[in-house]
Amino acid sequence: MFKGTLLAQLTGTIGTIFLAKLYGSEAYGIFSIFISISSVLTILNTFQYDKSIVTTKIESENKNLMTALFLLTIFIASITFVGYYTYTYYTQTNLLEFSIIVSLYIGSILLSFNRIHESYFTFKKDFRPISKAKIITALLNIIFQFLLFYEYKINGLIYGNLISLFFICIYYFSKNKKHLVKIDFQLFKRSLITNQTFAQYLFPSVLVNNLAINLMPILIATFFSLKDSGVYFFSLKILAAPLFLISSSLSQVYYQKSAELLFNSKGKLFDLTKKLILSNLGIMFLFLVMINTFGIFLLELIFDDNWNNLRVFTLILSFLILAKSSFNPISSIIIVLNKNHIGLYFNIYLLMINLIAIFIGYTTSNILNTVIILSIFGGCGYIILLFYFLNELQQLKNKHD
Repeated sequence: MFKGTLLAQLTGTIGTIFLAKLYGSEAYGIFSIFISISSVLTILNTFQYDKSIVTTKIESENKNLMTALFLLTIFIASITFVGYYTYTYYTQTNLLEFSIIVSLYIGSILLSFNRIHESYFTFKKDFRPISKAKIITALLNIIFQFLLFYEYKINGLIYGNLISLFFICIYYFSKNKKHLVKIDFQLFKRSLITNQTFAQYLFPSVLVNNLAINLMPILIATFFSLKDSGVYFFSLKILAAPLFLISSSLSQVYYQKSAELLFNSKGKLFDLTKKLILSNLGIMFLFLVMINTFGIFLLELIFDDNWNNLRVFTLILSFLILAKSSFNPISSIIIVLNKNHIGLYFNIYLLMINLIAIFIGYTTSNILNTVIILSIFGGCGYIILLFYFLNELQQLKNKHD
């Protein structure tokens, strides 16, 4: 997982810098809105029941659940699509182009399919297809987004991303087709009831979390400008590159391992988690020092005045990224310990911080105020959440030592 994700992340980061230079900050602002909306739609498509594939121990039930979730994804996406167009028809408010709306829904379906596959591969402890998919995704994104620039200019980033998702979906189905089964709807219903806490707590928690994370580019574009949104989105993408590397390569493995240790060796779960957190923080701290010194110097040599505030955004957001890196790779512990309600409370807090930050920034006509509030209070929230779960794991260890 780590080798594959490292190669994918290095390729993706270099490609991101090249494409940002090619497309400009305004195109990245539009792309950030596309990514934000499609990410939220992806959460709606499965109600987070894809996560229950990992925790369901009976393989026949797993296969049935996985296959049924593909159908559920198409059904939910179709309902939200019809609902959106019914709303726009009666209100006469077409906020986005028809092609972009269609791309959003197709993208959300493909992304949901891919996450369902990844959950099943995680259950099977077969991480090689996930690793390969990350490399292929990074390469295809760069290739297609570059090729489509000359044809579509602004929207080339969106269409290139969509095409890469489509090919990854084909790859996953080719690897997983032998595990698809005829759907037993009664068994699927029982699976939904058994794992109802995923819909009750995890779904609203993850939905609010996605809103908190993905709403900011939309709000910045609305209350400031597309260029500001593009710079904000690019800054986070560069800063979060090693965080994504760590989370993508380790989080799936940690999810499976922590669920196993909870049943077999609760004491070792605390030690594993603490070791993972310390190594993550060490790696991220070194990277953030590098990116805020000679890294930002190199970026400013590459980019022009179209990328104003890149240096200051990167510096301010570094605290938020460092705090997130302490918890994100082990965030599945929320599910493993069945503390989904805690995740919900935390994500509501994050959403409120986002809204407060954009309100203060807009009323003071200073986007830096927005970024500062978001980074400081968001980062502190992640640190508090980390210590809460470390305390929970410590108590489990003390009880079973």
